Amino acid sequence: MSRPTDATPFVYRRPIRWADTDAAAIAYTARIPDFCMEALEAWFRERLGIGWYELNVDHGIGTPFVHLSVDFRAPLTPRDGLAIRVLVRRVGGASVRFALEGRIAESGRLAFEGNFVCSFVEAAAMKPIPIPDAYRAALEREAAIGAALLAAGEGR
Repeated sequence: MSRPTDATPFVYRRPIRWADTDAAAIAYTARIPDFCMEALEAWFRERLGIGWYELNVDHGIGTPFVHLSVDFRAPLTPRDGLAIRVLVRRVGGASVRFALEGRIAESGRLAFEGNFVCSFVEAAAMKPIPIPDAYRAALEREAAIGAALLAAGEGR
């Protein structure tokens, strides 16, 4: 399992491509949740040491998202790189609440803010299960990083 050596939040970087845009030549609104899901999957691999496919197929555990919301602040174009910061806001019995912040990489300008909640489930039955012990400590550590940033005024 990959573990950060300090309280650095996870940041996922990706370009905005022509195929991501709409007729207004800005990132298509429906692509933003996709970008967030890419960031969350990368976060799972980096911070929990396992991808969604392996978690589901090899361990029979799913993590469906039961809530998402996104507030848009500035448009993204193919001239922009995107940096999405992923923070854990709350670790529950079976669920995890994430706060995502998308910024234009070059300028740091805020492009969007999002809240995503996933629930750990037994994949075959889609029934909630307690967060497995193998991941709880890492999730709690990530929640502490998020809480520290919020206390310092760097989180939302």
